[in-house]
Amino acid sequence: MGAVIVQHEGKVAGLVTDRDLTIRVIGQGLDAHTTRLASVMTRDVVTLVDSSRTDALKLMTERRIRRIPLVDNGSVVGVVTLDDLIADESAPLADFADAVRAQISDGGLMAPSRLELQAARRRESRLDASCRRFINEFRAESALTSFEEADAAFMVVASALVRRLTPDEAKDLIAQLPLKIGERLRTLPPGPDKHITEGTILTQLADRLRVHKGRAREVLEAAVRTLDANVTPGQMEDVRHQLPKELRTVFAHA
Repeated sequence: MGAVIVQHEGKVAGLVTDRDLTIRVIGQGLDAHTTRLASVMTRDVVTLVDSSRTDALKLMTERRIRRIPLVDNGSVVGVVTLDDLIADESAPLADFADAVRAQISDGGLMAPSRLELQAARRRESRLDASCRRFINEFRAESALTSFEEADAAFMVVASALVRRLTPDEAKDLIAQLPLKIGERLRTLPPGPDKHITEGTILTQLADRLRVHKGRAREVLEAAVRTLDANVTPGQMEDVRHQLPKELRTVFAHA
């Protein structure tokens, strides 16, 4: 482990990392047996309470840190690290690169090794492959002719659904989709946008694909079947409950 959380009366008082020991103890010629943690720890520690992985990565980038204690009612219940988020593939490689660059600029983190960069590239390739598998599944289901066409059509449907749901429900749905698709959906304005109907979705699909409304409906139903095959039944049921009657009918028919 690379860090120890220092507490006082059950509350976070500071954080001591391996870098702190190197610079503030060994580098200063101090005796590690007698030096108190309070004299070398980082104070005013940033913590998180009931936050998302995206929130954690954003905070790491902004504050140039790589470890964040998680607290509940003021007490520590865990620690999330940059390595945890990378291993969990919580964001695309570019977002992790921003966090690493921010920490290097502050002298807070050594540059990633060649092996770490190779591993990051492999993760990025896996994320790309996961997205392509999903879109190709939808392409086969909808009988669209190209990956690009299928990608555009699915994003029309997924974007409309996300904007029609409440922010929490939209976040839950996005979390079950491939990360490369989810990162595009997260940029949408929060819902629920009650102007979105079956008709508006079909119009957007017909315009985007240059097809008639009947064909657009087939593509919409194919998108619903693809979601059903990749999203948990409970989540799909939650999505259906938030849709207007006409869209619930489309989901039931599909």
